[in-house]
Amino acid sequence: MEDYYKHLALAKQTLMRADHMTYMTYPLVKDLKMFTYILENIYSSVLNTMEAILQYDRLYKRISPLPENFDSRFQVFKSKSSKFHSLSMEHMEFIQELKMMVESHKQSNMEFIRQDKLIICSPTFKTKTLNVDVIKSYLVKTRKFLTEVESMLKKEEYLVKRED
Repeated sequence: MEDYYKHLALAKQTLMRADHMTYMTYPLVKDLKMFTYILENIYSSVLNTMEAILQYDRLYKRISPLPENFDSRFQVFKSKSSKFHSLSMEHMEFIQELKMMVESHKQSNMEFIRQDKLIICSPTFKTKTLNVDVIKSYLVKTRKFLTEVESMLKKEEYLVKRED
C-alpha cells in the first residue's frame, strides 16, 4: 500500500473520531475540555490529508524530497502541490488557522470555561475561544478538504492507469 493511502486512511479515521466526539460524546458529557482533544484530532486529520498529497506528488516526482518541519512542508504544499492540484486558498488559510489554534493551546498558560466556551490564554494574554459552533465549522471544513483531496487523487490515479 502506498504511503499516501495510509495517510488518507489515517485522516479519515481521525476525522471520524473528532466527529463522533463532537456529535455523540460531547452532548452526553458536556465537558468543554473535550474541545482540545477534538481540535487535536481535526488538526491530525488535516495534516494527514496534506501529507497524502505531498506523498502522492513525491511518488510522481513533482516535488523534491520533503523537509522534516511543518513550516517547510506547508510551504512546499502551498507553493507547489496546491497549485498543481488547483486547491483553493481557503484550504491554506484554514490549515494555518488550525495550526495557530493548536499551537496557542499548547503554549497556553491558562485555560478556563465561561458560558459554554473554552477560553485559551496565550503567555501574552491574547485569547482564543473554542465553542461547539467553532468545532463544528472546523469539522465541516476538514471534511470538505478531505473529500476534495480524496476525489482528486482517485481521479488522477484513474487517469494514470488509463495511460498505462
